[in-house]
Amino acid sequence: MVPFTLTSDFGLQNHYVASVKGKLLTHFPQAEIIDISHQIVPFNLQQAAYIFRSAYLYFPVGTIHLILCDLHASVHKQLLYVYENGQHIFCADNGLLTLLFDDRPIQIFKLKDVARPYQYLNVVDQFIHNSAMIRDGLMPNVESVSVNSIMVKDPPFAFESNNTLEVQVLYIDTYGNIVLNVTRNAFSDFGRGRNFRILFMRDEEISTISESYGDVAVNEKLCLFNTAGYLEIAVNKGHAASLFGFKVTDERNLFYTNVKIFFE
Repeated sequence: MVPFTLTSDFGLQNHYVASVKGKLLTHFPQAEIIDISHQIVPFNLQQAAYIFRSAYLYFPVGTIHLILCDLHASVHKQLLYVYENGQHIFCADNGLLTLLFDDRPIQIFKLKDVARPYQYLNVVDQFIHNSAMIRDGLMPNVESVSVNSIMVKDPPFAFESNNTLEVQVLYIDTYGNIVLNVTRNAFSDFGRGRNFRILFMRDEEISTISESYGDVAVNEKLCLFNTAGYLEIAVNKGHAASLFGFKVTDERNLFYTNVKIFFE
């Protein structure tokens, strides 16, 4: 049986996730359903893209991923499908795909059938119907569309100027670790082996890349590249976001705040 994953901004204090799983099990009784996350901040597609992108490549080829975030972003109520990196991905037309793939998916499809009325259970029904076709070795009921016909959101990139890299916070995890929108490769390309200083709130500064949290003493700050390949500010056995004043000011904002990296 092909595994399914679920990613949503539904939370876990209501019946939404359980009802989606019930529908999946009704149509796929032997299905293995894996939760990627249901704690995405509502409407924060940048966070959804980061969390999903950090997880989905580790699943077996042929896995079907249902992303149920910000379903009502587009008045057109289109539902989209892509097949990338051996994975089947279904989501709403809300800009997520253009955030998820920095170089845009090779080919984007729109589901031909429309969810009526447009609410999350009927959206799931459409995803299930097309997933069943994939299971049976058929092409889902879709048509190819251009990127110009869907909602586009530009992914955040670090801004380079005068030996300075200005970056934004992508995500703050459960431990209070602050994930920045700069990858190991981008950092290396811009830095070219030079010394650096990461300067952020309260005149805090870091000038060394650690390999693990335990490289510094308990309650000491550090930065490292996490398993997703992104630069992260952390405190060993502490909560960096609270300590340094990082917080979500508006759940609809893509970014929390800026951080500057100076190269010398």
